[in-house]
Amino acid sequence: MRTKTKFLRRHFLRGACGVAVGLPFLESLAPREARAADASPRRFVAFMTHNGVDMDRFRPTAMGAITAATLAGTGLEALSDYAAQLLVPRGIHTTPPGYTTATPGDEHHKGMGHRLTCAPLDAVTRYAQGISVDQVMAQALNPAGAPPLTLDVGSRKTGVYAHSSYTGPGQPVTGENNPWLAYQDLMGLSGLDDDQIARITARRESVLDLLEDDFAGLSATKLGAADKQKLDMHLTSIRDLELDMIDSLVPCMLDATRVAELEALDPDTVGYDANYAKIGRMQMDIVALALACGSTSVATLQWDNSVGGPIFGWDGIDHEYSHHKLSHGNTQDDNSGGAVAGFLDMIHEIDRWYAGELAYLLGKLAAYTEGDATLLDNSAVAWLHDLSNGLSHSYLDMPHIVVGSCGGYLQTGRHVQVSSGNMNGQSDAGHNKLFTTIMNGMGMREDGGAPMTNFGDPDYCEPGELDLIRA
Repeated sequence: MRTKTKFLRRHFLRGACGVAVGLPFLESLAPREARAADASPRRFVAFMTHNGVDMDRFRPTAMGAITAATLAGTGLEALSDYAAQLLVPRGIHTTPPGYTTATPGDEHHKGMGHRLTCAPLDAVTRYAQGISVDQVMAQALNPAGAPPLTLDVGSRKTGVYAHSSYTGPGQPVTGENNPWLAYQDLMGLSGLDDDQIARITARRESVLDLLEDDFAGLSATKLGAADKQKLDMHLTSIRDLELDMIDSLVPCMLDATRVAELEALDPDTVGYDANYAKIGRMQMDIVALALACGSTSVATLQWDNSVGGPIFGWDGIDHEYSHHKLSHGNTQDDNSGGAVAGFLDMIHEIDRWYAGELAYLLGKLAAYTEGDATLLDNSAVAWLHDLSNGLSHSYLDMPHIVVGSCGGYLQTGRHVQVSSGNMNGQSDAGHNKLFTTIMNGMGMREDGGAPMTNFGDPDYCEPGELDLIRA
């Protein structure tokens, strides 16, 4: 049993109908002992995509220090503004490993089920037989052990291809793919009746309108200038997110028939894919708000599903085939079709697009200050893939990316080999070690106060941290 670390007490604005809006960390309202720069809670975000990457053009062009120059032309170029906060570890393999290891499932099954659990799959269901790292973190770090925020972008599917988060063996968690429902839960609106919801939607009122008295009382306290600016930014972000949803998403998503149609769409259906970018940004706004206001310290955002993915047709991208088809360079998911000319260039376009979306999330996190640092500085945002090379279904030299130093625990701004042997081997750098390192950075400890020694199934996962990524 792991000990729970201290989580700073949340502050709320409370209003009519039980509405409660969490506030970001405000130094003026914090206990004196919590005003030091290192008192802010640590956060973890899993940003998950599928089907592998264009390995030859994904990472920085040189080992060592990461700069805008080493990111130019790569899949990560959109992250240039965060070069100093970027950590690119090389030589990490998925564990339990694939191919020759006698564990159930194909490489797509393992890429999904092993990704957050580091545990083997059930021989029949193909569901992971262990709890996922996000759930373990949330149990230890969230108030009352509340579950992590688990969100999806894209249509819902069943089976291991659609799930990475698990509350226990064979217990997958289905993420919320409707930003409006996720927002209602975050803002405490889930129990409101239709008339009360109408005040926020049809009448274009804000949850902030239900908090006038409490907000006025807070404004009358002696907040410092920096806290006043931070509070204004936070409330403005809430209102901007509401307006975006109210104007475009809510009328559709609140219609049960329309929601059912969206959930039933095939990945090749352009109608659903057209909402992919918009919904993704809304989900990232919700992640940032949830982390900033303290409703959770852990969030997962899964972009669509393995053996799927949208047909990219926005932001200057005009593809004919779904992400999974392109990962194999074939017009059919089972490789029974014809070759797709230039498919690696298209995968590279997709890599660069996702990097741009990650940059959007990082910008949201970096906008919140916490003492002398930012929310991003106090976080570890991990971009996690199910495979490295999608064409060969490789689980070696995984293209995992971490942004943020987790309060100074990680040494960022570097492209570093973490394995002692060949980067395409599986000698000593299982991805469970990446999680163990981050968990220690989050402040998690074993009973007795000792640092975490291992995450994942001990039959397959070698204990220890990735020492070369620590500060």
